[in-house]
Amino acid sequence: MKSVVKITVAVLVGVLATAPAFAQNSADPAARVKELEATVEALKAAPETGAQDPAALEKRIKELEAQIAELLKAKDAPKATLMNNEEVERAMEPVGLTGFYDSGYLVATSKDGRFKYWLDGRLNLDAAAYTGEQNRLPNGVEVRRARIGVKATLFGNWLTELDVDFADNALEMKDMWVGYSFGNGLVRVGNFKVPFGLETLTSSKYISFIERAYIDAWAPDRRLGASVSLWGRAWQASAAVFGPEAGSFSDKDTLTGGGAGTSMRWSVGGRASVAPIHKPGRVLHIGAAAARRAPDVGKIATSGADLPDRVHASWILKLDSRAETHVSRAKFLSTGDMKYVDTFNQYGVEVAGVYGPVSFQGEYQGTKVNRFATSVANYSAHSFSGYYGQVLWLVTGEHRPYSASEGEFGRVMPKRQAGALELGVRYNTLNLDDITTVDPIRGGEAKNLTFGATWYINLNHKILLNMVKVDNGPNAKPGRDWAPIPAGTSTAQTVIFGDDFTTFAVRYQIAF
Repeated sequence: MKSVVKITVAVLVGVLATAPAFAQNSADPAARVKELEATVEALKAAPETGAQDPAALEKRIKELEAQIAELLKAKDAPKATLMNNEEVERAMEPVGLTGFYDSGYLVATSKDGRFKYWLDGRLNLDAAAYTGEQNRLPNGVEVRRARIGVKATLFGNWLTELDVDFADNALEMKDMWVGYSFGNGLVRVGNFKVPFGLETLTSSKYISFIERAYIDAWAPDRRLGASVSLWGRAWQASAAVFGPEAGSFSDKDTLTGGGAGTSMRWSVGGRASVAPIHKPGRVLHIGAAAARRAPDVGKIATSGADLPDRVHASWILKLDSRAETHVSRAKFLSTGDMKYVDTFNQYGVEVAGVYGPVSFQGEYQGTKVNRFATSVANYSAHSFSGYYGQVLWLVTGEHRPYSASEGEFGRVMPKRQAGALELGVRYNTLNLDDITTVDPIRGGEAKNLTFGATWYINLNHKILLNMVKVDNGPNAKPGRDWAPIPAGTSTAQTVIFGDDFTTFAVRYQIAF
């Protein structure tokens, strides 16, 4: 009787221990492992009796142990989840990031530096007043830039930048690109600045005057394309293939109701620089740039004299520039629309240097416009040029930092708690007159003299004061939107040519 009781107890223990295991949800392997382990221990602890089959019992224990091993594998294996599930698919262990403030930037980086993120934001608040003008130039204030972006390094070699501007209550794409770095090189694809012009490539956070020089107006600036950059200890070289500005389309043209978009053509450009002297407080920079560009596409003619060659007529180039101010949008220099433009070639040379607290910078650039041969009218090729030169003095003794691998100047770092003071002067000119016998262009010429003072409050804040004396040539005019309002009831506005005036401007900038 006692033997029967013992056998019955052993069987009940096995059944009671096993039942919860099979009832356990397969999604919880850890709990099931515990139950099966308890079952195995119970079977091993059951008293041996003549009624037991030792071979069957051992087989059962081995089966349960095999199940435990499988469940342990399932428990340790990563969960297979869909990307759109509530859980996020994880391909690797989380990487811890450390946040810190570094030379004006907020940075988060992994311990090994393979993953890094940092903010790139700026706000420019400008005010300007004009005196001595004969045309209508209203005084005012504006948000010149309101930009926020993020830069990132991923897996050590992959780089990216996303940057947008909210000025004028409009969202505008700026730098948006992805890149791969290899040794002393970088390949980029997306929307970025074409390598052309020292002043243009220098970030607006670091330029020495409120507005860039005249020649910046015709530089390629940001375009959609691809580029490759290489550099050494004291040199850099970059080349790019690029198309139009982001957001412009070439399929907007129509021919009397039918779709007739004009295909985009590619442009090329490049820049190289060398710094034979390159150390803190002592720099000599020499550079050159060139670009061969296709003009933007305008509207294809549906009537008028251009009908016989309407496609070539849609290749339009317009060169124009403001007078070193943006509060008033008047452009005194403008070639107007030049149609039938095949290509236009641009070139530039640049020189800059640092000697302790004193620095200088200058550029000369030229543009040659090549026209299609057409039966519609006779058009000439045209050439235009511009240049500037500036000298800066950091009164408080700092020096302008320079990067040879980029061929650019960087952020001034004040030495004192009260900040740094910089004084500067710039001579700046652009000539858009080309009075040819056939198809003369009277775009105007201007010569500006700018005096500036900058207070670098700290690494993130600065205030700029500028006085710009504008000397416009006889063909310079601002356009009817900026002409004087006539007296009486007349609505015909008269534009004043050769208008000379002085601009007083101030900017508060925060950059981080």
